[in-house]
Amino acid sequence: MPALQSIFIKAYWALAGVGILWAVAIGSLLIPTVQRNALYAHKISTNFWHNVSNPEEFGFAKGQVQPFWLDTSDGERLFCYHVLPLDVYLEHESELVQAVTTGEVVDELESTVGAKLLKRDAESRVVVNFHGNAGHIAQGYRPSTYRSISGIPHTHLLTCDYRGFGLSSLNNPPHIPTEKGIITDAISLLSYIQTSLHHPPSRTVLLGQSLGTAITAASALYFADPSSTELPTNLTHPIPRPASPSTFASIILVAPFRDLPTLLQTYAIAGLIPILKPLRGYPRISKFLATKILDHWRTLPRLSALIRTTSTTKSRVHIHILHARNDADISFRESEGLYQPLQSVMLGEEGASATEERRSIHGGERVKRGAFAYKKVEDAGGRRVVELEVVRYGGHNEVVGWTQVALAVRRGFERGRRVGVDEE
Repeated sequence: MPALQSIFIKAYWALAGVGILWAVAIGSLLIPTVQRNALYAHKISTNFWHNVSNPEEFGFAKGQVQPFWLDTSDGERLFCYHVLPLDVYLEHESELVQAVTTGEVVDELESTVGAKLLKRDAESRVVVNFHGNAGHIAQGYRPSTYRSISGIPHTHLLTCDYRGFGLSSLNNPPHIPTEKGIITDAISLLSYIQTSLHHPPSRTVLLGQSLGTAITAASALYFADPSSTELPTNLTHPIPRPASPSTFASIILVAPFRDLPTLLQTYAIAGLIPILKPLRGYPRISKFLATKILDHWRTLPRLSALIRTTSTTKSRVHIHILHARNDADISFRESEGLYQPLQSVMLGEEGASATEERRSIHGGERVKRGAFAYKKVEDAGGRRVVELEVVRYGGHNEVVGWTQVALAVRRGFERGRRVGVDEE
């Protein structure tokens, strides 16, 4: 009996120690610098042993990826990739391999062979990828996403590291990534594609994953309504404003969340280390901590505003939410919680209707595309669509490079072609 008592005492103090460490960690998040470092994790990368300036190191063909610098409207310098589609690369392989910019990071993408190929191809498509937090542009599963998209004919991919990530600069106060700053980075990239590369939004798909979905939602809203009250009010520097409201061929959100305070109520790092979940029984403390969150990343209100804004002008909009059921970081329930209010907004439009399919607990019912669940709401003409696809596998990070996402990109472009958004 004494031995058993000793075990219980040791277990008690072990749990108490874990609790104290967790409480200290949560308390430290009240410090703005610590909170943003934890949220963006921009310093956690493999830059020490990887050379992102050499894309061949990550499985790309020589000359297939052109690294370049992009200057933002507020003076930051972002490290970016332009990934060529395999069909275009194969046709112009000799020219690309021998180009003077091959193996170099260029200051201006528009002078490169790849950019010229993009401009002169009447069938060219662009996917703009906004990655999640932590790491750099080619870390982890990210190159597999680029390779997957490059297999789609005529489809170029552009992506950048946000300020403070990878090789990108961090010159502006408070010298740490912020919601305002990262949205500025995304808008600068999209403006560059439209103005310098002269590529229309109607042949552009926005693809975001995890934190990148919140960045995607904010960027899409900006180009539909730059004066929206759902955007940060302190965007005071000269961000390029679109010449006219524009919508993209498709907005694809992989593993999204409604907003950061809501997510943190249930979020656990890698599905194991909870953030605020242990405080669910203490609502006052939980609410207090929620008020201390600096960057809210309000995806749901921004997408709702996007739908309402485009509804008044009867503009086309296509939002595709995709989530893996076995995602250990962000539950697929977040995507369901995001989709349902958007469906309600859409059903307020004349002629809109909704459909739903879900696999039974016994697995006997088949669901469209082999997914676990599929929901869709659209207007009578099929020009305005919001859909939710919950796939069975893929986890949090790996899924974005899987076939389901590449198919979503293809469907986005095909849908745009059917409803005539290619007519400029």
